[in-house]
Amino acid sequence: MKTIIKHNRKNVLFLELIVFLLISLVYNIIIKDVFDYMGFIGEPIFHKLLIGTVVFLVLVVLGATIKDPFFYAVWHISFLIFIIGQIVYYQYSNGLIGPLIGNTIFLLVLYVFSFIKLNIRKVNVKGKPLNIILVSTLLLFFPIFIRYSGHVNFNNFLLQDIYESRLYFREFDDKYFGYLRAPLSRVILPSLLIIGLLGRKVWLVVLSLFMISFIFLVGALKSIFIGMIAAILFYLGKTYLDKVYIMLYLFFFLTFFGLLVFWATDNVFLVDSLVRRTLFVPAMLDNYYYEIFADNQLYWSHNFLGELFFNYPFDRPPNMFVGEVILQKEGMSANVGIVTEGFFSLGYLGIFLESMVIAFIFLLLKSIKIKPVFFGLVFVYIYYINTSFLSVLMLTHGLIFFLFFAFLFLNKDYEG
Repeated sequence: MKTIIKHNRKNVLFLELIVFLLISLVYNIIIKDVFDYMGFIGEPIFHKLLIGTVVFLVLVVLGATIKDPFFYAVWHISFLIFIIGQIVYYQYSNGLIGPLIGNTIFLLVLYVFSFIKLNIRKVNVKGKPLNIILVSTLLLFFPIFIRYSGHVNFNNFLLQDIYESRLYFREFDDKYFGYLRAPLSRVILPSLLIIGLLGRKVWLVVLSLFMISFIFLVGALKSIFIGMIAAILFYLGKTYLDKVYIMLYLFFFLTFFGLLVFWATDNVFLVDSLVRRTLFVPAMLDNYYYEIFADNQLYWSHNFLGELFFNYPFDRPPNMFVGEVILQKEGMSANVGIVTEGFFSLGYLGIFLESMVIAFIFLLLKSIKIKPVFFGLVFVYIYYINTSFLSVLMLTHGLIFFLFFAFLFLNKDYEG
């Protein structure tokens, strides 16, 4: 992978500093003015600037000492997604320090787990792994194709009739498809896509893209393409260190060219669609959760396990309670990630406990020795850690399934 910047760990620190400065510029030049009506403000306070800068520098130096390549990639990509937006929002708004502390706890737990060794014996699947995956995929996909093929709206490919399609499919959606949507679109089909690229099997690439596209048409959920995009993006690069650079280059492009496009045309698409929504919306919403639940923890009563022991106090899920009741926006689901859920469940102790669960899962994935070419699938779940409840992440988004699938198939050599 030939690049202008040599891919070594020292240059990671340099690029993270550049990206941090660019994101700070994006917030102060674009977001605080263009999106001030949403609650984004820009009032730098000296002690916040100092605290945020110290946290950034300490974490960057700490992250540089992670030895394991897999955890190094997971930690630094988590750092980019979870921490930088929190720091910048804290520095230039009236935000609380709690969300910054919470996400720092998560990264510290990941850091500690990176030094733990766990040996898992490699499983040799009888038969050809590709044939097993392909046959299983077709058996799972065929009933979906038969049931929904007469109901899809091809205008959805042009991003037209999206909401109409979503409402339409809600009326006759079934549990079979509901349970299979995530495993197929975020794990199995992206894996087949990568295997096809590795082996230069054009037919397999085309088949994978067709099935992913069809699943998108059944409900018009744009998130279906996350697995495919991540798989292709992180297919590049031979090592886990390369994956960190891919993410750094992506953030650099979005911020640097986002600024240039804004200055030239006043267009904020790049900044709004990815930077603001990925980094700053979760940071802003976290402040509501930390303020409301600082002294009113839910003890996980919002999920099927916690409700066995505690009474849930609201008439709707926490994300809908904050969105509809606190923010008074009908139908709004206020973003919840693992760190946020941990806090409103049991404060900072809750964050520590949920972080332990996630860190252990990454430890399992490290021990499985997933091939770097499949890292895009890991990235999908790093992203969802910041956007879903733990139970939803494990079941609905298919993280448990991903663990088993990775154990059986993603440490194999499919080249040739």
